[in-house]
Amino acid sequence: MSSRLHGLVQTEWRWLIAIYLFLAGAGGGAYITAVTADFLGWTKLAEIGICLSWPLVLVGCLCLLGDLGNIVNAWRVARKPDTSWIARGSVIISIFMILSFIHMTLWIWPGTMAGADSTTARHVVGVIGAVFAFATMVYTGLLLGDAIPFPFWSTVQLPILFFLSALSTGVMAVTLIGVIAGAEEAQLLTLARVDILLIAAEALVLAAYLHGSYRIPISRMSAEHVLVGDVARMFWLGVVVCGLAIPLLIEALELHVALSALASILGLIGGLCLRYVVLAGGAAYPITAAGFTFRPVTRPKDPMPAMGKLPPS
Repeated sequence: MSSRLHGLVQTEWRWLIAIYLFLAGAGGGAYITAVTADFLGWTKLAEIGICLSWPLVLVGCLCLLGDLGNIVNAWRVARKPDTSWIARGSVIISIFMILSFIHMTLWIWPGTMAGADSTTARHVVGVIGAVFAFATMVYTGLLLGDAIPFPFWSTVQLPILFFLSALSTGVMAVTLIGVIAGAEEAQLLTLARVDILLIAAEALVLAAYLHGSYRIPISRMSAEHVLVGDVARMFWLGVVVCGLAIPLLIEALELHVALSALASILGLIGGLCLRYVVLAGGAAYPITAAGFTFRPVTRPKDPMPAMGKLPPS
């Protein structure tokens, strides 16, 4: 397996980009969880989610900046929103961060919580912010799908998978801090029940994604790399067991609210592993011409695909 994939698997986008995709998604998921909790009157959980979302996305963006190397490279990839999903994403995330920061100040700034006008303003900002949070969560999958030379990423199922994972990890992040902060047990158990549905849906989409990738010849190498190749251990242990199976079992049994914290920790680890596995599984489909094999290589430092030349096959 490794010999077949040598020189074809991309190596540019790894942990820093995986962390960026994970934190951006979890931040958006935490925000939507918080806005929903606010409308339900779950004040503590709403405050936790709002105060989590902005820092999570900020740290994720710093990871992206660290991978790009400097502000100049960041400006290069952000200046063409008409042709690049990296550029479109930078606009979406920037607006979301502004709205989430404003929303956060409505919770923590002295005096802003008083009165009906403040509640109305908070709800209005929350609804608008939730739209951009949703766009942020979906964008993380569209970003990879924009890298056309990698068929493993160019599928409609990937944005759906990343959205479900982002919403689930957002719920888990809020649940984890909620358990630590002493939020109401009934509310935490309700979040756990919602997360059961999200995990189940995520597992189904993940299975369909890998099955579909394996059936298509141009993406089969990537599916094999994930299922039985170099990243198979992280996939089966990190994603399937740690990120899906154990959290689903814990939340379904409802043994003790404190175990929800354990399920959340494992689920968050699994969410990060999922991003890394998808990135590490990206293998370019080789193009053979005139006795030479060419492979496309996409770099976050350069949003336009480049062609790399391999030795004759």
